[in-house]
Amino acid sequence: MTRAPSKTSHSLVNRLLIAQVVPLTVFAIVLLGVGAWTAHRVVERTSDRLLAGAMQTILQSVSLDDQGVTVDVAPWSLALLDTPERDAVFYGIREGDRMVTGYHELPTLKTANTERPVFANLTVRGVPVRMAQQTVMIPGRTAPVVVSVAQSLDSRRASLHELYGSLLLLPGLLVVLAALLIWPALQWGLNSLRRLVDELAARSSSSTTDFAPAAVTLAPRELTPVLTAFNALLAGLERSTSGMHRFAADASHQLRTPLAVMAANLDLLAASKRPWTRTEQRLLTDSQSAAASMTHLINQLLSTARADTAHSDATADLGRAVRKAYQVFADRHPLTPGALRLRLPLETVEVRGSQDLIVEQLLNLIDNGFRHGAAPVIVHVSNSPEGAAVTVWDHGEGVDYAVLPSLTERFFRSNPNRSTGSGLGLAIVEALSTAQSGQLRLASRGPGKGLAVRLSFSSPDASPST
Repeated sequence: MTRAPSKTSHSLVNRLLIAQVVPLTVFAIVLLGVGAWTAHRVVERTSDRLLAGAMQTILQSVSLDDQGVTVDVAPWSLALLDTPERDAVFYGIREGDRMVTGYHELPTLKTANTERPVFANLTVRGVPVRMAQQTVMIPGRTAPVVVSVAQSLDSRRASLHELYGSLLLLPGLLVVLAALLIWPALQWGLNSLRRLVDELAARSSSSTTDFAPAAVTLAPRELTPVLTAFNALLAGLERSTSGMHRFAADASHQLRTPLAVMAANLDLLAASKRPWTRTEQRLLTDSQSAAASMTHLINQLLSTARADTAHSDATADLGRAVRKAYQVFADRHPLTPGALRLRLPLETVEVRGSQDLIVEQLLNLIDNGFRHGAAPVIVHVSNSPEGAAVTVWDHGEGVDYAVLPSLTERFFRSNPNRSTGSGLGLAIVEALSTAQSGQLRLASRGPGKGLAVRLSFSSPDASPST
């Protein structure tokens, strides 16, 4: 039997996944943010130190001769700034307002001092650069010498991108790996819960009502309080259901005796030779009819209580059950010739079920045919490769197609204006069919052609349906 996916289980799995993956994802994002901030500071500090080193190299080449301040910028002076990205490098040396050498686009910063280099971001010839600048005082010269070195930001950006990629790879792999591992872990953890669901689903599809406690060991330990409460609910339902069944059976049994006495007394009065007035005769007839209806209703209530708890895996002869039902009904009700007809095969038809329960089903169907239909009522037994079945149909007015699905509901009557019938006959037949792993089907034969009721049975060698 294929088990339908449980929405509740899916919802639980989704919540567990969210509870595990979302915090891990948030942690990875925070880790990535902190790592990016740290990487940016490291790259900036490292690059600024290289820039300051190149500036110090140039600063050491500043000298003084007869012509004034001179600078000998050797090609290797800017080697510290040589990167695979081939950054643009600018330098400049000023003495006061006089440009000694370099690029005049490099401005003199107001914050420049002789103690340490100062840094600034600016644009030179349309290129964003980072500039280091420091001031030095040369003895014998009144104006300060300002040395500036600037480098484009390509190498810094490349280093940051490389670090960002490394930082993103580890948290990303961590989140993906956790998501991949959490799913099978959850599936493994829910296996026991699935076994419990399967066990309860098998109960719900069974033909009998099972109030046995669910096995607490089948579910995860965290669900033990839930299962304990569920088992307590099952016990309460069992007590309530058993109490209702006992009450219905006991009440019906207690009512049968006084009703039997009442019916017998009414029959004795009706058979007496006392002359009855027309009114007395009508009252006596009405009382006998009411007693008969009450007796029928009590028998139906007893059958209903029996059907609710019935279960049988026995084997029965379907033809023998039909003949016994015919005999019992004929003993209870006087029949005119041909009013009840049997169509039985010559061979024995064995089915899964109890003969007593099948007889009770047939008595309800035959009684239903005479009460709500018209003679002749035909009982036909068929046996085919698809299975054995018995069909009971009458020749009454029939039933509207819209009403057919409601006929098996308890106390439902297709014509409420009619006083006969309790509305329990077909409900009892359906309950007994379920108890014997059978199936009940109703079909209207059309206006004026009556109602056909088909009871299908399982073969004796078939396993009971669950």
